[in-house]
Amino acid sequence: MKNQSNIGGQYFVLLSACFYGLNPFFAQQLFEDGLGAAMVSLYRFILPALFFMFCLRTPRENRLEVFRSLVLGVASGVAIFGYFHALETIPAATAILIYYSYPFFSVLIGWWLFKRTPSQNTLVSAALILIAVSLTIRPESLPAGVWLSVAACFLAPVAVATQVQYLSNPKQTIPTRSRVAWITMGHVLVLFPIAVWHEPEQILPVSMVGVVSVFGIALLAAALPQILFMLGAPRSCADRNALTGSLELVVAFLTGALLLGDPLDRFELTAMALIVLALFIKQGQAKSTTYSTVHNTA
Repeated sequence: MKNQSNIGGQYFVLLSACFYGLNPFFAQQLFEDGLGAAMVSLYRFILPALFFMFCLRTPRENRLEVFRSLVLGVASGVAIFGYFHALETIPAATAILIYYSYPFFSVLIGWWLFKRTPSQNTLVSAALILIAVSLTIRPESLPAGVWLSVAACFLAPVAVATQVQYLSNPKQTIPTRSRVAWITMGHVLVLFPIAVWHEPEQILPVSMVGVVSVFGIALLAAALPQILFMLGAPRSCADRNALTGSLELVVAFLTGALLLGDPLDRFELTAMALIVLALFIKQGQAKSTTYSTVHNTA
């Protein structure tokens, strides 16, 4: 029964990774429609925030956990703006690959901050993913004066890694809908002022493709995968969750190639093969201490 719940949790995380991998596709569609990084970042979360605002009410005894979720959302909001800004200013492939180095950061953060000693297999898998990412990052292809954007882009994998590690075994269990609501509110709290401060020339999409992409990035690439991850993460272990999430890179590359016509060179194909290989390396026993509570409250 325990193994079944662990496998079920991994399937939820796997599905969430597939949907998260659509982010670069929808973001690039919105950039082409004339929207800037600040508005794209805001649109990704403001629609889910409106949907989940009715789930913000939580009991008094859960307020500390609500605050932790809000802080995770604020940190992730800053990081996602850095990522979308990088998508707009540096080659998209470089920004995508920096973002998807987060499984490696997840192992380091879990080891250093959460005192979770990784197994030898986990270290090997993380190393394969790091090699995969490094194969396709080419410093010589970066325009001059974009190193600040590159540094800001690295905030995203650090923030995602921290979120993966914490949500895989949170200090206190609260209903999934409430946690998603507060994390989403944290995003909006930081992204709305950023959008206002940038004084965007264009606020609304101007084409039907842009309108569809707004709903796509908000619902398919943000709200739905967030819910799937919240349901699956506590049923599996943090390291397996992070490594499974690296499948986002494969989805991002494939959607770019199939839907946008982006060519895949031998380095990118090798990177995808290494990531798939890393997923097949057996990890340590998954933790499912919070499964029953999450299952009952979700």
